[in-house]
Amino acid sequence: MLKPINIFFIFTILASRFLPHPPNFTPVIAIFMLTGGLSLLPLLITYMITDAVIGFHSYMLWVYASLFAIAYFQRGAVFSSTLFFVVTNFAVWTGGWYGYTLEGLLTCYIMAIPFFVNMLISTLIFAQVFKYVKTHTLNAPKFQFA
Repeated sequence: MLKPINIFFIFTILASRFLPHPPNFTPVIAIFMLTGGLSLLPLLITYMITDAVIGFHSYMLWVYASLFAIAYFQRGAVFSSTLFFVVTNFAVWTGGWYGYTLEGLLTCYIMAIPFFVNMLISTLIFAQVFKYVKTHTLNAPKFQFA
């Protein structure tokens, strides 16, 4: 059975994938950063279902691998955002858009910096919000009435 926090995360993933938002300003990295173990599977499945609706692209395996690694390492917002940035933009470079040279690789990373900034800021914000929700709301003691 899913824990309340996992259900909350599933609905948050769904909302973040379908509602308008600034580029790369989503809670996805923060969610995977705070999730581990068996809790990861329902979240990955939810993410894959949203991709099936939105549309797949040729870099999806890189995205899924980086989300899995983020959940596995659980090292914090800066590490998680940087890992996602490095892995997924390397994947973009392998697509040949920037040429298969060191200059092309560097150009690829430089062009992605604005997206990285949005991702890092959103991950820092959402991680704090989710930690608060997890400790003060979903795991709060239940009141019983006599």
